[in-house]
Amino acid sequence: MRSVIVVILISICCFSLRAQELTVGVDEAFAQARELAFNEQRGKAIDLLKKVTAKSPTYGEVRLFLATVYGWEDRYKLARKEFTILLEQDPGDKQYWLAAIRNEMWAEQYHLAKNLTKRALEFFPDDVDFVIYQAEAERDNRDFSKAVITCKRFLKKYPQNETMLKFYDELTKNFVLNQVSASYSIDHFTQIYDPMHYYSVSYNRDTPLGSIIGKMNVNQKFGTTGTQFEIDSYPSIANGLYAYVNVGHSQSSIFPSWRYGFQLYKSLPKSFEASVGIRSLKFSESYTHILTGSLGKYMGNSFLFFTPYLIPSDEGWSKSGNITFRNYGDNEDIFWAITAGMGFSPEINRFGINAETLPIINLKSQKLGIANNFKIKSVNHVVGLSLSVSRQESIFDPGQYFFVSSAGVSYSFGF
Repeated sequence: MRSVIVVILISICCFSLRAQELTVGVDEAFAQARELAFNEQRGKAIDLLKKVTAKSPTYGEVRLFLATVYGWEDRYKLARKEFTILLEQDPGDKQYWLAAIRNEMWAEQYHLAKNLTKRALEFFPDDVDFVIYQAEAERDNRDFSKAVITCKRFLKKYPQNETMLKFYDELTKNFVLNQVSASYSIDHFTQIYDPMHYYSVSYNRDTPLGSIIGKMNVNQKFGTTGTQFEIDSYPSIANGLYAYVNVGHSQSSIFPSWRYGFQLYKSLPKSFEASVGIRSLKFSESYTHILTGSLGKYMGNSFLFFTPYLIPSDEGWSKSGNITFRNYGDNEDIFWAITAGMGFSPEINRFGINAETLPIINLKSQKLGIANNFKIKSVNHVVGLSLSVSRQESIFDPGQYFFVSSAGVSYSFGF
């Protein structure tokens, strides 16, 4: 009986192996696979291409097409394995490098794409196609200033290269290194408070290490006018990892005397991004610490993200959060967005947080807002408009609510 079972298993294995063998020539099988792939039968095409590469592992054109079909199916890791084999077999074939870089760009693995371009340039020094891919990877990874520098470095050596000149012109149409901005917003309350006014001017400089922003804020509320100075920076730490660093100071009672912020942002697979951070606000002699973070997903030109805020106090933890959907235009400064939130928002800080007003962070609140930033003639001139409505529980009469309507306008000039 045991021998019969062994014979049956051997027969099954032999039949399976024969089924996997090609019944036609390699070239004919390749032609059939191409026809299948272009007729939306990619699964069958992949099976056939795998058989061809198993029989002819150095047939580069077949393996290249297999990797390409994997990319069409969003199976980028499998495509990457095939491109690795191709580049090991023949690193002098330019089309292998170009296709491998495109695969990483499709996968939104921009740091891998950039690394591939650097390796390719070792075999093809100063090749304009690879330099442009490097700049595109830097641009799509939000390293705009690095992309500009990459192009300028090439144009310094080859100032008449038409391909690069055309790409550089398109790149700089939607990008500015410097930006001066001014904004005004107002909060109008249905009861208790008089309108509150907010003014701000800032200067933003994009550097190879990240952007740096100097800002002056002026608020008018509670019968007082106060000024605050801030510096924000977004340093790039590593591929897919950057930070937000903030410090602010004011001598006015309606601002914290000191404000600190730090947050780490990390790119994740599948176009996700996550962050974790803290804000510290000093009112009087004490600090209030706000734990925050975010989780978001890029979807083409759109970004959906959630931002929570957690504030510890003697009364317990205050919890609030906002969810925002943002759709981008020509660059990150041009977008429309809708935001919904619940709980007291410490980032807005209409009322201030200190030992006397700390219970306000546990008040209930709901918010809905829209915003639109649009260009005038070019991305050098951007106007922003925003509207929002909040339903806020009263600190003087818990359980009772009033409404806050807010409107804002801003203008940015880039150069």
